[in-house]
Amino acid sequence: MTGYDIGPEAVEIRSEHLVRYLEPRISKARYIFIAEAVGYQGARFSGVPLTSERMVTGNHSLVNHQMIFAGEPGVRTSLPNIVKSNRSQALYGFAEPTASIIWGEVLSSSRWKPTDFIFWNIYPFHPYQSAENRMTNRTPTLAELEDGLPFARQLMQLNPDAHIVAIGRKSADTLSSHLIKHHHVPHPANGRAVQFQKAVRSMI
Repeated sequence: MTGYDIGPEAVEIRSEHLVRYLEPRISKARYIFIAEAVGYQGARFSGVPLTSERMVTGNHSLVNHQMIFAGEPGVRTSLPNIVKSNRSQALYGFAEPTASIIWGEVLSSSRWKPTDFIFWNIYPFHPYQSAENRMTNRTPTLAELEDGLPFARQLMQLNPDAHIVAIGRKSADTLSSHLIKHHHVPHPANGRAVQFQKAVRSMI
């Protein structure tokens, strides 16, 4: 996308990241965590749900890129200085607080391997507030959530034994409206990280 991506190859790079992430997990994952939508600091540039660009490129203090996919680090797809006065973003790409909390919780127990989990979004695209400023996030509409559900269903069909975990109310309500059995945990944003951690630990 002009003005944000490194070039037309960015889409192919992100697609490759997603394939590399899913391949070792399909049919093997124990849990599928499903949040609302892609954020501009997360999968918008990494290509991997609930995962930031710094994680896939090996520039994150907690998450090594090999926890996400094997082989070489991923490739940055965002241009520097998209966000004004942000030196870290200019140097290393985007980091997403929600992604750090969720990956941190998954990695906190020696009982879990990174490949035990698949992270996804009910709406697997980036809903932004306006065409003039696409480096924003907004809550997906009901229509968008419905549009995204078939992708989540396909993922569930490929992992029929996995437990489904809805992160946040929108995801939980969408799954409930289609009678899809799931656990529900709070979204860790806006000061609810502790509640998220407690809910995950009590469930698994």
